[in-house]
Amino acid sequence: MVKMTKDEMVEWFKSAPEGSRHQRMLWAARKIARLTGVTEGGAYQVLLGALIEAERLPRGSILGFSMTADE
Repeated sequence: MVKMTKDEMVEWFKSAPEGSRHQRMLWAARKIARLTGVTEGGAYQVLLGALIEAERLPRGSILGFSMTADE
């Protein structure tokens, strides 16, 4: 089992194929679950928390990340 930081989880989200935010979160949660051995649901919940936390950082802190509406 591999441990993963919240920053690494956000990077997986950012590297997900194009799609809705929800589709990218599901894709990233599957990858995180496979790598860490946690359930997909658990990975999704931690990823959601990491994304919310990342949004609270000052703008530009995480390049390529935004919780605004999909374009």
